[in-house]
Amino acid sequence: MHDSHIHLNLSPLDRNLDEIVSNFKKMGGKYILSQTTDNIDIDVTMALAKRYPDIIEVAIGLHPTIFEEITLQKGIKENIYEISQTYLQEWENQFEKNRKDIKALGETGLDYYQFNIPQNIPQDITSQLKEIQKLSFTKHIKLAIKYNLPMSIHARDTQGESQSVEDALRLVAQEGKGKLRGSFHSYTGDIKYLQDILDLGFYVGFNAIITYKSGENVREILKQVPLDRILFETDGPFLPPQSVRKNKNIKEKFAQPSDVREIMEVAADIKGVSVEELEKITDENYERLFH
Repeated sequence: MHDSHIHLNLSPLDRNLDEIVSNFKKMGGKYILSQTTDNIDIDVTMALAKRYPDIIEVAIGLHPTIFEEITLQKGIKENIYEISQTYLQEWENQFEKNRKDIKALGETGLDYYQFNIPQNIPQDITSQLKEIQKLSFTKHIKLAIKYNLPMSIHARDTQGESQSVEDALRLVAQEGKGKLRGSFHSYTGDIKYLQDILDLGFYVGFNAIITYKSGENVREILKQVPLDRILFETDGPFLPPQSVRKNKNIKEKFAQPSDVREIMEVAADIKGVSVEELEKITDENYERLFH
């Protein structure tokens, strides 16, 4: 059993890590790939991997929405591109410093979700933020190829839109030049792009969304993904499984690595295979991609 995408540095995961890791191992857990999203959480995440070297692995990346967070959400409306480029360079310096101890580049990608909902963001600022997202994603891709590392890719749009996915696939194809490998984590986009993802050699990460009543589109995607391209993840502390969401006795609801068991059981039923077979195949998938 593995968790290919989680954020262990975030609360409440960071407050209960010994117990969380212990529970995962007791359930047969083998690998946890903890992802960074900004420059602040890199040192913390690296330290966690050193604390649990037999089970926690690290992916270093910049989440695409970080550039909005370090500029627009702080009231900065000028020099957005320059400020973001400086932040990206700082990230690259940290990547180079830690690269021998990381397993992947992530979480990175494109996210136009916030630009497609009413926020009164001027078009010129939206354009700058989209371009810096593409610049960051391209930088991650080039480093992944240079050091032969896989990627954990985030691509999100509002319902009915697909520009993030289309741009991400275009950059993967153009910049990856057939050499790039990795996973589209928590893919919730249009199923019509699924074959493109698979044709590029990528895996698809599934989390507790498949346990939700609202997750029918992701269950349909799962049906179409071959067993040898499936990975499991929690995206913890986000996206707790349905059993946690509906349990009134659980006050603090969050996702943790042991929740992969419930996700895997639902996935096995959808795919029509035993949990044991699915676990064996998907653990091999994780090892093939990240080791």
